[in-house]
Amino acid sequence: MIVSSLTPLNTMTKILSLCFIVIFMTTSCDDQEDHPLQNGIDALEIENVNSEEELQTTYDELELISVEADESMGSDGFIGGREQMDPMERLTRCATVDHDKEAMTITVDFGDGCEGPDGKVRSGIIFITYTGRLFVPGSVWTITSRAYTVNRKLIEGTKTITNVSESIRDQVSFHKLLEGGKVSWPDGTFATREVDKTFTWIRGNNPLTDEIHVEGEASGTNRRGVAYQVTIVSKIVWKRACRLRGVCVPVQGLKLIERREHPDVLLDFGDGQCDAMVTITKNGESRLIEKDCNGSE
Repeated sequence: MIVSSLTPLNTMTKILSLCFIVIFMTTSCDDQEDHPLQNGIDALEIENVNSEEELQTTYDELELISVEADESMGSDGFIGGREQMDPMERLTRCATVDHDKEAMTITVDFGDGCEGPDGKVRSGIIFITYTGRLFVPGSVWTITSRAYTVNRKLIEGTKTITNVSESIRDQVSFHKLLEGGKVSWPDGTFATREVDKTFTWIRGNNPLTDEIHVEGEASGTNRRGVAYQVTIVSKIVWKRACRLRGVCVPVQGLKLIERREHPDVLLDFGDGQCDAMVTITKNGESRLIEKDCNGSE
């Protein structure tokens, strides 16, 4: 059974948490050729950065769809009553959602294809199994799919989200594991991805001071078959106040991209100031770049 004896977070806090933990983390652009970090970096490095961002966004969307499906069925698994989210804004608005509470499963069926509010066409089925409300420590959500596509790209893999918080009243932490991640394009090319990260929601006295801290690593291959490893060497920090001001990148932390037979690339997101500046370092040389947060997806 779903644990229901613990007092949940208030509804507004949970609504904000959905936007902050999932939507605010989904900021990349699909198939973006003119990447804002190109100056001074060769094409292969740009391709690896693009691959990392695009694949992260793809699998973050799987999580968002799962949360929306749970909320749309009136469950309190994440943010409470179904009236809290405009149905026209849901990525699941054109899907058939079935929630079997006894079996603790949710099925999201996009059928042969339908266009969401973000303009993307999705088809296929997403399956979610869970052990309890996502905000209850120890709860585990597992997300898989069958023939699931986004704009004709086939999305595969298993994403497992575990609440590793010590108690419901502490800072909320989720361990997110992606295994067997693979995105295949219609032209036959594909990219792979594995993720092992922990996301911690730092709640402030004022919601505007909330932060998300991210630690861990990811690895994979891009569409050219080039393998890379991404390691967060200093925790990545997202600030709600900065996101509300239009800043689309983390504002603090270090991310290292390693590739075989190529120099490492270090991305430095700053010291916490609300800007879209990123310092890129390669072979001991650094360049400060401003990410275009107003570019079209």
